[in-house]
Amino acid sequence: MIAASADVRGPDDEPAFVTATAQPDEEPPAMTTVVMTGGRLDRDAGTPARGAAAGPTGDPVVTLVRSRADRTTFVRLPYTLYEGSRAWVAPLESELRRLLSPRRHPFLRRTTSALFLVRRSGAVLGRVAAIVNPDRARPGQFDGFFGFFECAHDPRSAQALMESAYAWLRAQGCMTVTGPMSPNLHHECGLLVDGFDDPPLLGMPYNLPYYPHLLSEAGGLQPVMDLLSWRADPRGKRAELVQRLGEWSAGHLGVTMRGVDWRRFDDEVTVVRSLYSRCWDRNWGFAPMTRSEAVHMARQLRSVAPEGIRIAEQEGVAVGFTIVMPDLNQAIAAARGRLARWGVPVGAWRLLRARQHLSRGRLMATGTLPDSAPGLGVVLFAEALREANRQGWKEVDISWMLEDNAAANAPLAAGGAELYKRHRLYARCLAHGHGCPCLAPPRESRTGPEHGTV
Repeated sequence: MIAASADVRGPDDEPAFVTATAQPDEEPPAMTTVVMTGGRLDRDAGTPARGAAAGPTGDPVVTLVRSRADRTTFVRLPYTLYEGSRAWVAPLESELRRLLSPRRHPFLRRTTSALFLVRRSGAVLGRVAAIVNPDRARPGQFDGFFGFFECAHDPRSAQALMESAYAWLRAQGCMTVTGPMSPNLHHECGLLVDGFDDPPLLGMPYNLPYYPHLLSEAGGLQPVMDLLSWRADPRGKRAELVQRLGEWSAGHLGVTMRGVDWRRFDDEVTVVRSLYSRCWDRNWGFAPMTRSEAVHMARQLRSVAPEGIRIAEQEGVAVGFTIVMPDLNQAIAAARGRLARWGVPVGAWRLLRARQHLSRGRLMATGTLPDSAPGLGVVLFAEALREANRQGWKEVDISWMLEDNAAANAPLAAGGAELYKRHRLYARCLAHGHGCPCLAPPRESRTGPEHGTV
């Protein structure tokens, strides 16, 4: 069952909770905002009751997404908010809808989530998702996530939106929440706080400059971890030196690199998933993918970068991996969010045409086993640079890296990489409020070459 609740005020200003339930295969019911009208409570589908007292621009009204029209509004809201932005890249609507669907995305199938919209005077101003963390029993995990946050520069609306999400999470038994997670750490996460002029790469979020202040103040959140993005020129002298060092290290360690054999899909997914889990196990906030989640992501990577996954082996045993993919956002931007319009594949044609002129790629994940020999990280980074050169990219992005992963960040800086973006994760204790010790870093981040993933 899916439960929804909202903290509202009755005639005597006492808390009253409106709850609703839905069967797992149904869309969740709408969360209604209760408005005082002539001494009575009037509930509707998300607009103020007729004759309700309101401020100059109306009171924020938060509703739970329940219909196809609501879901379309949720998906398309950013087009209004980012109008005129040169850096924002409209995601493909079909992909976002798939990501938000429990029937089509394995992570959402094993959890409970709710989507919220906030309106003011009838205009939709913001959205957010509240997600129960299905791995909350794992040590060091937060109970819940919030994600897909977008909002106009309106503190009252942002606060109403976030408080509704918090109330829903409390009803699910969640006492701590972190985000943005859209929908978890294996996908887009973090709020951009530095580097607004550069368009986002595929799998990395973008937001307007006022979001950090708006969300931290209106949402009562505090920072818990920064995610760093680096970039390097794969054609530069330092990159050439790294590639030579990597080649020497590979020979010295007896390391060979191989691609993924997609004909052995199930076996290769098992290998990479095992590597990923073992390499990341001690990292901040990490929870391993399930088998179905790993299969889902592998299929996506196969379509985007079939040659981008490389596995390092010593004496036939897998000891590390790296994933490099082209920045398809450069092509997706040309599609303007849709592959087809009026039944004509205009967006798809634009995307395919733009894909022939990609100029950068992203090193989205790499990892070495805890007991691997020193120097293996250099071998993997050198392999990523070689792939960038094979593709003819002028720039390779390395994102993201945990801010406290000194063993990975220091060599990048020494190797000439530029720190050019910073995303931030926030958290809040729903039981004790701001500054609660419940929000202490859930686990000490491991220092090593591994970093974030889409």
